[in-house]
Amino acid sequence: MKRGFILFFILLASLWACTPEKSTKNENAGNVNNVNNINNVSNLNNNNTDEICNDGIDNDGDGNADCLDLDCLGAANCSTNNNNDAGSDADADGNIWDFDADAGDCPPEMLSPCPSPTPTGCLASEVANNGLDDNCNGQIDESGGAACSPGAVRPCFLGPPGRRNVGACADGQQVCLRTSNEFGSWGPCEGGISPSAERCDSLDNDCNGCVDDDLCCSPPIECPDSNHPTLQGAQPFTDFVIDGGNYYHGTAVRWEWTVSSGPCDDVLGVNSYTVNGNDTIGYVATTQAITTRFNLSGEYTITMRVYYSQTEYYECIFILRVAGPGVRVELCWDTNNTTDIDLHMMKQGLGTNYCTASDCYYGNCKAYNWNHADWGSTDSPIDACIGTDAGSTWQSSYGACKNPRLDIDNIADGPIPENINVDTPVNGSTYRVRVNFYSGSATTHPVVNIYCDGARLATFGYPNANQVTMTTSGGCTGAQYWRVADVLTAVSGGTTTCTVTSLANSDGTANLTIGSSAY
Repeated sequence: MKRGFILFFILLASLWACTPEKSTKNENAGNVNNVNNINNVSNLNNNNTDEICNDGIDNDGDGNADCLDLDCLGAANCSTNNNNDAGSDADADGNIWDFDADAGDCPPEMLSPCPSPTPTGCLASEVANNGLDDNCNGQIDESGGAACSPGAVRPCFLGPPGRRNVGACADGQQVCLRTSNEFGSWGPCEGGISPSAERCDSLDNDCNGCVDDDLCCSPPIECPDSNHPTLQGAQPFTDFVIDGGNYYHGTAVRWEWTVSSGPCDDVLGVNSYTVNGNDTIGYVATTQAITTRFNLSGEYTITMRVYYSQTEYYECIFILRVAGPGVRVELCWDTNNTTDIDLHMMKQGLGTNYCTASDCYYGNCKAYNWNHADWGSTDSPIDACIGTDAGSTWQSSYGACKNPRLDIDNIADGPIPENINVDTPVNGSTYRVRVNFYSGSATTHPVVNIYCDGARLATFGYPNANQVTMTTSGGCTGAQYWRVADVLTAVSGGTTTCTVTSLANSDGTANLTIGSSAY
């Protein structure tokens, strides 16, 4: 009898010793979605069976049945009868649940580690004119010495310099704004992605080199960074599909997609691209996959939201880079319904006047009338222009895309940009960009973007600090001309780099002439 009692006591003590002490910490911190049973880390004994919230059984084997299981937060019969109901919004995020995404309290052994985070690279003082926040005070180049040429565009990064291009982080862009005479100062860093608080989304949001660190979660979504394979290869005049199903594999109540605007969009009044065929500024697409089609090169910030309930969603933000090869010059203007503004480009050394065979313009550089002086540039495959309005003509007439070429000639046809391409520029060549006020009586404000291998190097005429005003039309010989810039190319190994030099007057005003077509 005594021996049996002792064995019973030992067995009872063993069971007590194996029973874990209940944690007073939040065992579900960092989880974005406790409803779908795919990231509930309290299910330590999860048997891959979903919890049924009204049968009195612990179906998934996590020790909690029905409304006591965090998987039942969305069940109507559980409402406030759930051990996750805090009763108040202590962290002021609009969520009364204890175990919401930003609660941040869980046992240390459940945190994802970051043993070797990427150094911040913060310095004691700012380095002048490098587009970075070197001293990590939230400002770029605030120490002065950042004079620039109005219209120039450079990459910038608003975050610790050591975190640049790490994880989700990506450069933005700054435009040099005219401040006095020929000098300018760099405007705000726009676009790009800066470090943010880490979220449970399979992405290194804080750009420290570690994914989902210091969180207790199993990510319900796989947000892409801007270098993700599914986001490569977008080109102007070509459909590009982005499928949210590549990143989220759960059940979606609905989708929302938005795409940022570019410099010409503000001028045109509509987007210079379409999403699912729509070019309205502020348009929100609601399909799982979107089909984009861009007329202009550039870097576009895309926000994807997938709702897993009527009010709650996951969000991914990334940059889509739309790039054409070689040199690409784009023109847009505000009075596009009533005036005809034309884009011209000449290769230095081949002629002395615009509107001649040496000039690439509406008279000789379009698909139906291409009859152009030899710039030494080889043809491009037909894929480079087949998506343009004249693609079928390029194909039937040449079976290739000529260089240089004018994709679109907008004759007061509304919000459509013109663009000239030299996909295969010659090493060491200089190309001069010029704008002609061909016809119309309204005062107009043109904008010119210059790209090299897809990177925007200059924007002239935008924003307001750099605005150019043209008032006099008169065909090719009597009109007002704007000498914009020279583009010097360096070609090596299939890569083109460019130096863009503004042709503004010495006092910083636009180089405008009337009645002179001279180079």
